[in-house]
Amino acid sequence: MFRAHLRLMIVLALLAATLVPTAEAGVLDANVMKVVLRAGTPREQDFIDYVVARVDKGTLPLDLVQSTFLWARTKPRKKFYYFKQALILRAADRGIHLRDAP
Repeated sequence: MFRAHLRLMIVLALLAATLVPTAEAGVLDANVMKVVLRAGTPREQDFIDYVVARVDKGTLPLDLVQSTFLWARTKPRKKFYYFKQALILRAADRGIHLRDAP
């Protein structure tokens, strides 16, 4: 009985570990980012499009954008502002220049 429960727990843990990256893979969908970060103005929406385009070109690391997005979405207010400022600063630390407004 104990072995059956242990096997079940291991299988569930493996499934959970494989599903987490899949769920976060959609993070760079520009439309999802605009909604989650509450990018209301055209200028804010353009910045998100610019960031996604830079990631697609390979000039901005995906992990940097994802981690900044995941952090900013936890903020209670002004999510886009936190995302933009943090991304610009973190990219600059890596020697990557992001335009403030595309």
